[in-house]
Amino acid sequence: MEQPQQIPLFFIIGRPRTGTTLLQSLFDAHPNIMIPWECQFVLNLFPAYGQITRWTEKDLERFYSDLLKQWQFSSWNIDHSRLKTDLLKCQGSRTYRDICQVVYLSYISLFPKERISMIGDKNHGYTIYTERLLRIYPEAKFIYILRDYRDNFHSVNRVDFEVPVVSLVIYKWKYFYQKALKAAQKHPDSFYFLRYEDLVSEPENYFRKIADFLDIPYLPEVFNFYKVKSRAEETYPAEVLEKHHKSLFNPINTSRLGLWKKSMSETQVRIADQVAGRYAGLAGYERKYLEFSLWIAILAIPGVFYAKSIYLLTSLFDRFPYRMREKILSKGPLLLARLFSGLFRRKS
Repeated sequence: MEQPQQIPLFFIIGRPRTGTTLLQSLFDAHPNIMIPWECQFVLNLFPAYGQITRWTEKDLERFYSDLLKQWQFSSWNIDHSRLKTDLLKCQGSRTYRDICQVVYLSYISLFPKERISMIGDKNHGYTIYTERLLRIYPEAKFIYILRDYRDNFHSVNRVDFEVPVVSLVIYKWKYFYQKALKAAQKHPDSFYFLRYEDLVSEPENYFRKIADFLDIPYLPEVFNFYKVKSRAEETYPAEVLEKHHKSLFNPINTSRLGLWKKSMSETQVRIADQVAGRYAGLAGYERKYLEFSLWIAILAIPGVFYAKSIYLLTSLFDRFPYRMREKILSKGPLLLARLFSGLFRRKS
């Protein structure tokens, strides 16, 4: 098999429920972009396979087997037999990046594709691993999408995969933003920051800016992304579509802006404003409450402590051998989330 031409990548990063899936849908509708549903296989499998430069049939068989075990990979629309065949053709001198490219290109989009000039990957967790991704893809670009931290909490409060504790959610919002800002200072040409509010208010204007950032053609037809609803319903089970934001089968609109003003209590808003701190202003959002309150700080302790514990444990587990790390991460976060949710659900 001939050496494949390496296709440049970009990553959509940010917190869940901030518009990352909307942005992914726009790119998916672009004929020159391949952007599968999220699955963190690139970083998850790198410790086990990233240093291989000559791939044997056994290496590729094991890679394929481990790939199938990756969380959310089962939701991809792919031809498994063809993917395995294409991977086995990669025996010999190949980089880890080459192998991952085969996986990306195996995804079957709901939209017609032409020549693929760029690959996209939307993964919230990649926000704290941009340096690792740049070691694999030195030319990679990152689009960090922001949303008002209070609307982010309102949205998280309506799903079951995040613990809806305001101090926890807002601390995560701040932590991810801090990580992205730090990485952008080091690699200013590789990062683009986008606010959800700007994207839905002026979609053509801001998508054109993103297209310029990625050096891809701007195509207004991407805004018809929502018209594939019937095709999606034929391809995916209802529970998968429910998980992947069925509301995106509607045109872009501003109906989800400012919902926190009616759904959050004054105490929750005070906690959110205090935990976000100066990063609210840096992101372009105005805090309702600027003064520090010791009582609010005390109320925020459980969520902030839990969030800090998560990131401390994550940095620790990242040093574990691949197999051990995979076993821990496959169940550990969910068990912790259920425990914490049971203790503090619906509290601030």
